[in-house]
Amino acid sequence: MNKGKVYFSQNKLNSKGKPVKTRLNTYLYTLVSGYVDSQGEISNLRPASDSKLGFANVSVATFTNDGKFMYFTTNSDIIGENKSKDFRTFNLQIHRAEYIEGKGWSNPTELSFCDKDYSYAHPTLSKDGKTLYFVSNMKGTKGRTDIFKVSIFEHKSYGEPERLGDNINSPRTELFPFISSDNKIYFSSNRRGGLGGYDIYSFDLNNEDEKQQPKLLPEPINSIGEDFSFYLMDDGKRGFFTSRRVDGKGDDDIYYFKGFQASKPVLNLAD
Repeated sequence: MNKGKVYFSQNKLNSKGKPVKTRLNTYLYTLVSGYVDSQGEISNLRPASDSKLGFANVSVATFTNDGKFMYFTTNSDIIGENKSKDFRTFNLQIHRAEYIEGKGWSNPTELSFCDKDYSYAHPTLSKDGKTLYFVSNMKGTKGRTDIFKVSIFEHKSYGEPERLGDNINSPRTELFPFISSDNKIYFSSNRRGGLGGYDIYSFDLNNEDEKQQPKLLPEPINSIGEDFSFYLMDDGKRGFFTSRRVDGKGDDDIYYFKGFQASKPVLNLAD
C-alpha cells in the first residue's frame, strides 16, 4: 500500500493479450496500482512501472511511509552466474526509485550491496524505514533462498546484509517477507510441517526468546496449494495475500481478508 493505493505485479502482456516470456521460458512482470474500497475490491488500475524505470521486468515493491522512495525487484542489466544451474543469466536485483512531482518514479538505482552473480528480491521495509528485509541466494545462504536484512541510512547508503537466524530461515526456501506495524515478520516457506506447497508463517521480531519458532497461519489463509505474499494493513485486521489454490480463477490470485487476529487469525476471504 502507498498513499491509499495498492500495488501488485502481474504478467506483462503482448499485443494479443498473452503473457510475455523470456528466451529462458520465464514470465516477465509489470507493476500496477489501483484504489481499494472497504470490501477489498481493487479498481481504476494504472501502470505503475513504465519506461522511466528502464526495465522490462518489475515486481514486488515496498514504499517509505512518506511515499518518496520505492524499492522494487527487477533484473540486473549485467549478466552474471546462475548459482543453481550451469549458465549465465540476468539475476534479480533490488533497485530504489524516487518519486518526483511532475515526473513520477525516477532515478532508479541498483542497491550497492547487490552482486550480479546472486539474486536479491522481495524487498520490504520496517515501519521506521531504517531496515530493509529481502530474500537472496547470496553467500551464506543455507536454503535455496533465505531472508536477510540490511540497515538503511537516509535511503542513500546501506550497511552489510545480515542473514536472519535459523529459527526463521530453514534448509528449504523462504520468500516474500513482510513486516507488520507491530514488528512481526510474515513470510512464505516450503519447509516441512506445512499444509502443502508454500505456506505463510509469522514470527515476532520483538520476542527475544531464542527458542521461538515461526507460527504457521491456519486455514483459510493457508491451504494445500501455494500461499504467499502476505500483506497486513496498519489496522492489523485487513490485508491481502496471493494463492494458487483449487478454487482460484487464474494461476496466482489475490485474496482480500478481514477480521484478522494475530494470535488467532479468524477471517473471511474474498477472491
